[in-house]
Amino acid sequence: MFLKKLAGAGALAVAVLFGGTPATQAATIDLGFILDFSGSVADTDFANARDALATALGSIPTSGANEYRVAVTRFSSSSTTIIPPTIVTAANIVSLQNTLRASSSATTGGTNLAGAITAMASLFSSTTGGFGDTTLINITTDGVPDSQSLAESAALAANTAGVDGISFEAVGGGVSSSSALANMARIAGLGTAGVASNGVVVSDLSAIPNATTTGFVIPVSSFAAYEAAITAKIGQIVDDTGGGTTDPSVVPLPAGLPLMLGVIGAFALVRRRQMAA
Repeated sequence: MFLKKLAGAGALAVAVLFGGTPATQAATIDLGFILDFSGSVADTDFANARDALATALGSIPTSGANEYRVAVTRFSSSSTTIIPPTIVTAANIVSLQNTLRASSSATTGGTNLAGAITAMASLFSSTTGGFGDTTLINITTDGVPDSQSLAESAALAANTAGVDGISFEAVGGGVSSSSALANMARIAGLGTAGVASNGVVVSDLSAIPNATTTGFVIPVSSFAAYEAAITAKIGQIVDDTGGGTTDPSVVPLPAGLPLMLGVIGAFALVRRRQMAA
């Protein structure tokens, strides 16, 4: 019985030494991207944003402890699904990027942000199994919503339903005023913590907060600068949700090494006692 327990401890030590506990289930991270398709966005600007997002999606991990499920929509007066909730894999990432790049750039209509938030939350909630372990919504827009109050209500309802975070890129001069950014931050706060004051404005791409705990808005000067913002944000989200990689040239001391050495020593002691007997 002692040997069986010792063997079990050895298996646990090996598991810890080489990366975690046995039978750990992967977490599913939902990343929903909403692109403003309203008439205030020039066709060329939407194409730039669409293509920049497609490129940035390439930094989402396709292997590792967690899996990432991506959805992309565009919105104006109504919402259109470009990519339905899809687990990103090495086999399909290029196809997903090409699907996004091939979507229409002929913008038109209003800025029904409330409908866009509701539609994205519904996409994930209605997928088999419902929301993932973490669900984050990213919104890119160049204008204020048709209704601030309805957008706030939609964000709060999404958070109540299971969305863990909402954040924005506010692109261009139409949303650069302090009042416009503050209103957008309120929506982000309600969608992340259920509290409007949780939302903040973040101007430094090297200080992006954890999207699972803080709602935020990143002011972006133009659509030409959008790629840097969305790339930095996705990279930070991947790190914060456990999908980051480590420098392969660095070999750290495994956390389970002391336990492993202790188990090996115990095996040796038992073996010597058996031989002496």
